Amino acid sequence: MNSQLRHIFNNTSLFTVPPPLKDDTVLTKRPIIQEIFNGALIVKEFLSSPGNSTASADDEINYSMTMPRSSLIFEFVYDLDTDSPIEFCQSNVIDNLHKFQEFIGDSEAGGSASYSIMVEIMNMRIPLTLEINNELDNRKFKDLLVRLKDEFELIEDMYYM
Repeated sequence: MNSQLRHIFNNTSLFTVPPPLKDDTVLTKRPIIQEIFNGALIVKEFLSSPGNSTASADDEINYSMTMPRSSLIFEFVYDLDTDSPIEFCQSNVIDNLHKFQEFIGDSEAGGSASYSIMVEIMNMRIPLTLEINNELDNRKFKDLLVRLKDEFELIEDMYYM
């Protein structure tokens, strides 16, 4: 049985990230950071329950197949309040700790409400900065990220027990 939770954050923005500079590069003006999206972020959380297995618990191969699997999709949409919201982009399926850490992290810009994310579009990895423009939503988002990371770490640890 698969279940789905949806976490909605209404006032979010995505910004471009300027390319890294070489050590010998001198800038005459600051690189342009462009806002490319302003809308809602929907975090879809899927948990698949393990199937009923008739194998014994000592069977290592079947043991890993009986563990619950958690996966996420981050979806950025315009016009969430309408009948047909328009999707700007979404993440790949995130189903382990490595993919989670690869997709999102705290921004190096120092802003408390910004996160570095990596989306993949047309087989290209594109770094973006995510900002949550509502303080309450930002706290909820941080709490969600901590919980999700803890769950992925726990599930990963269970595989190695």
